[in-house]
Amino acid sequence: MFDILAARIPLLAALAPADRERLRAQAVVRHLPDGEALWRESEPAAEFLFLLRGRAKLARTSESGREVILDTCGEGELLCGSAACAGRRYCCTAAALHAPAAVLALPRRAVLDAMEHNPGVALALLEEASRRESHLARRIEELSSGHVERRVAALLLRLAEQLGVPRADDGTWIPVSLSRQDLADLCGTTVETAIRTMTRLRRDGVVRSAGGGFIVADLRRLADIARSRA
Repeated sequence: MFDILAARIPLLAALAPADRERLRAQAVVRHLPDGEALWRESEPAAEFLFLLRGRAKLARTSESGREVILDTCGEGELLCGSAACAGRRYCCTAAALHAPAAVLALPRRAVLDAMEHNPGVALALLEEASRRESHLARRIEELSSGHVERRVAALLLRLAEQLGVPRADDGTWIPVSLSRQDLADLCGTTVETAIRTMTRLRRDGVVRSAGGGFIVADLRRLADIARSRA
């Protein structure tokens, strides 16, 4: 089972057979009910954690006490690898997002030892870190716009590009379930404003809610809104 899981995770797929055997005995799979925290802000990072099933949200609490979702992560992703590498405390809280999730946990020291023996593991980690950095830069751009409609459109466009499933004569399905509160927290706005924005996009025939996610009926129009400067 460990070999099957490892094949789905680029960092672990780079392991030499001997390193994989050493990690096998130390690997733990944890199951998280909907909304349960995997770790909380300021806790020490003592493990490398990979999302095996479901989605997770990374969030911080603002000075006003409101939760702000920094990002969401999908299957196969390494969660906050920079904190694990450096042995720092987490700067956010991670929790399952609207469905049970499962993670593969490996002790920090064991993974660092594997990196010393196998440069391919270190390269895979560097590639993952670079990808996350690029992704977070796009998230900063999404959140930096003063125009809420543009923020919402940019978020949905990114999800459509990453996870979208084309449907014949029905646009692109985004298989990510987000509540109104999640959408507001991801876009740095209030629930009321998020509802008004989604209502406007639906009325204009751009996006609508669908079972377990969203349907983007007009990707070109969504991209125009996301990239507008108005």
